[in-house]
Amino acid sequence: MIFRVLGPLALARGDDSVVLPPSRVASLLAALLVRPNEVVPVGALQEAIWGDDQPAAARAALQTCAMRLRQLFVRHAIGASSIETVPGGYRFNASAETADLVRFRELAGAADARSRPDQQLVRLEGALALWRGPLLANVPSESLHRDVVPRLTEERLRVLERLCDLKIRLGLAASALVQLWEATRTHLGDERLAELHIEALYRTGRQADALAEYRRVKGFLAEELGVDPGPRLRRLELRILTGESTVEEPETVVVAGESPGIEPPRGFVGRSALVGSVGARLRAGAGVVVLTGLPGVGKTALARRVASVVRDEFPAGQFLLAMHGADGAPAGVDELAGQLARWSRPGSAGRGLLVLDDVADVRQALAVAPLWTPGDAVLLTSRFGLAGVVARFGGTIERVGRFEPAESVTLLNALVGDDRAAAEPDAVSALADLCDHLPLALRIAAARLLTRTADLAASVAWLRENPMGRLALPGDPDMTVQGRFDEAVHRLAPALVSAFLRIGTHDGDALDLSTVADRLQATPDAAEAVLDQLVDASLVDEHAGLFRVPGLLTSYASSSTLTPV
Repeated sequence: MIFRVLGPLALARGDDSVVLPPSRVASLLAALLVRPNEVVPVGALQEAIWGDDQPAAARAALQTCAMRLRQLFVRHAIGASSIETVPGGYRFNASAETADLVRFRELAGAADARSRPDQQLVRLEGALALWRGPLLANVPSESLHRDVVPRLTEERLRVLERLCDLKIRLGLAASALVQLWEATRTHLGDERLAELHIEALYRTGRQADALAEYRRVKGFLAEELGVDPGPRLRRLELRILTGESTVEEPETVVVAGESPGIEPPRGFVGRSALVGSVGARLRAGAGVVVLTGLPGVGKTALARRVASVVRDEFPAGQFLLAMHGADGAPAGVDELAGQLARWSRPGSAGRGLLVLDDVADVRQALAVAPLWTPGDAVLLTSRFGLAGVVARFGGTIERVGRFEPAESVTLLNALVGDDRAAAEPDAVSALADLCDHLPLALRIAAARLLTRTADLAASVAWLRENPMGRLALPGDPDMTVQGRFDEAVHRLAPALVSAFLRIGTHDGDALDLSTVADRLQATPDAAEAVLDQLVDASLVDEHAGLFRVPGLLTSYASSSTLTPV
């Protein structure tokens, strides 16, 4: 049973929920739940139940009320030990599994303790997802609504503030706009929320809207409070007016002789053999290394991991060059040259490591090649094989595959919690299979499960009903399997999109060349040319002359609204 106070007071078991009717018993339960695992004094409980209109025998009346609460627990098969009578008052014994307020604070605290941004994001989103509407709307306690509800509301706002600030800094400003609009309209005088809203508008290219929002906030502060905007808001307005970046990046200090590195991925799982082999090739300096694989397989995380492992081998430092802009369009040569100009190499001697992340195609890689410093090691990530780059510069192509089952289980255990995973190992394995052992899908699925009170097996069944629709984080367009697949497919020529859809709806069976030619209504030579391009784009796997579309891509092709031509 879950006790819910982050909305109307309710009892929930699985998908069933009972909203308690307004009563003195409801006021007593709410007064205990908002202070979980604390001794709540008798006087505070009497104040919550009766306010200033307390009965003559208030203590006896409180005992009667507590007895009725225990009777309520019996009717709902709740252990009577949840409420404990202690000297001076009562205590409600709760955990993250039995009280949504405890779970909310646990998730928010876990985000504080983790430096990895994606884990912070998952936990803060999970914490806010526990809120379900007006607090204690069915509880007739003036003192709780006067003293407790504002405090809990402020607690939620600070978590929302942290989440939106994190989204903006991770380049996900668009996904924070709705939350910030609602919060700023409800809490008109909160300058920090207003600042984040204005910054999110500006980061998404809406400069005029950002300035209009600043003027609205300024007018409210002047008319209602008689004050001017604070210095942070004024500085933000100035940066928008002058077209400067709103990111106040801390100054980076490089110690002489130190090799600045690429930030490693936190919580990296598995792939030890691949990390070792790629690192050895970069050290040897035998041409470029290309990491290729389907969308969401973790190419960038692998590149960052390799860079952290070989950091000491490159005294001139490391630099990650983003080959696509925030809008998803391939970056031009001038933009890439501007990025590279920020690489502060500590000293002229020695090699550096340059990572070209998410290369659009061979032409883009070749266009930026004149900017490479001779002698540097170059590591590229791309959904395409980039064989033309390797043919010109030498090197190797590493196809990054999906996780091994044990790696998937390890990642899920870390994300959903070892205790919860250990209680349902079969469900964890089923979830890994459902996600086709694709790291992106595993992370999204784990984040969805953190917001659900159902057991893992029920949650897996829920995801299986609509994997393409439910392997997505609401409000975060970058964390969706279908969105990543859409982006990859839309980079193809229309004829290749049509061919992929015709092949991908074949239930994941392995097809030989003649079968593919029949499905495409093409000659074997033409079908082979199409398959070569789809394999190069990481949308089709090839082994021993047989071709297969990976599991989740098969689901995507089957549910796609695109029509083969």
